[in-house]
Amino acid sequence: MELKPVAMYREMYEGTHDELPSVHDAPTGTVEDDRDQILNYMRKVRAIFDVMGEAPDLFAEGTDIEGGPSLYSDGVWIWREDSLKYLAEQPLALPAEFIERVRSFDYVPQQFDTRDPDFDAAFLSYF
Repeated sequence: MELKPVAMYREMYEGTHDELPSVHDAPTGTVEDDRDQILNYMRKVRAIFDVMGEAPDLFAEGTDIEGGPSLYSDGVWIWREDSLKYLAEQPLALPAEFIERVRSFDYVPQQFDTRDPDFDAAFLSYF
């Protein structure tokens, strides 16, 4: 199983996830009219890995984001706490496939089995 990252960038991982895009090359543009509903969906899923530490804000030098490395997933896609902040404040593009999924569920996250060993391995690779 492989989870698909949303608004996750190599700079978040300090050299351990070079396959992720750079935040400096992240596509930007028009924010969807339903961005708030999409972000609400992303906030509604339960945290699958809650981190009490901080992460540096990639857009505000000298600022940290509390709980930034915490991971969230809807069972197919994965994102971090700091991803939510960036998506709320920056015109970062979301993957079309992710947007279609969220809209197809009418912005309501579906339940999935977090005890699946394949899921554990998939999300732990992002911590």
